[in-house]
Amino acid sequence: DYILKCMNSLVNQTLRDIEIIVVNDGTKDKSIDLIKENYNDERIKIYDKENGGVAKARNFGVSKAKGEYLFFVDSDDFLKKEAIEVLYRKASSKNCDLVICNYYKYYDDKNYEVISLVKHYDCHNPTSIVTAMPGPVCKLIKRDFYLNNKIAFMENNAFEDNAIMPLVGALAKKYDYIQEPLYYYLQREGSSLNKKYYDKRWEDIFSSLENLHNKFIEYDVFEEYYQELEYIYIEYLLHAANLRFIDYKEGVVNIKKVSKVMKDKFPKWRNNKYYKKESIKYKIMCNLFYYNKIKIINFIRRKK
Repeated sequence: DYILKCMNSLVNQTLRDIEIIVVNDGTKDKSIDLIKENYNDERIKIYDKENGGVAKARNFGVSKAKGEYLFFVDSDDFLKKEAIEVLYRKASSKNCDLVICNYYKYYDDKNYEVISLVKHYDCHNPTSIVTAMPGPVCKLIKRDFYLNNKIAFMENNAFEDNAIMPLVGALAKKYDYIQEPLYYYLQREGSSLNKKYYDKRWEDIFSSLENLHNKFIEYDVFEEYYQELEYIYIEYLLHAANLRFIDYKEGVVNIKKVSKVMKDKFPKWRNNKYYKKESIKYKIMCNLFYYNKIKIINFIRRKK
């Protein structure tokens, strides 16, 4: 339903010197047929593989890329026509390993919301870029930098991006942030994180963040980016993961597990400089989750 809108935005980019790698991850619909029927463009390279999930598909796509930079696009999203040119000009002029941009979150052709990729960005605190939303989209990454650091998405994990993308920010020697929205990110009810029933894969957040934690230690950036890593745990485990878990009987048990992880890894998380910038409501919810006050949380949510 979305592939032609996505592909149109790629083939019509103002920067023409690009390759468009399409990874067919074992789809059983007509997406690939639509691409072949509608485009005769030598820049498009289609690769078929058995279904293995988004992480394997992205890793496979990277292995086929020949360009100077990498940029990931999900098949139901699309770009502004000047997106790649704007990002590339910034990257090449400053020899950046990484350039990121903001995006539009949209539900249909009339409802758009501008989202900042770095919620608490501070130009005087450049390390804040490590806390950027961990999805691979909206990030132009130098391919040599990516490969030399042996970056790869964590396969067979629903949070494959959380597991590795913040490390890209921590390892980048030069980076920049374009605060203009250049990417359109579709919000669909059926997407992997917008479900009406409990999804066991949500528990992958534990192994995902454990992987990230270990990578920060392995690459010797743990001390330098301690505050950023701690905030990632607060944001995506203590806050976001618990807000998913609490709506389901099967998920409530994981709230205690979250609390234990925070106590073991980041016991002084309330002192985090990014957390201190959050709203009172955010802080109240984090503290209630930390102390497993499930009944109070549900009471507050019902009153809302």
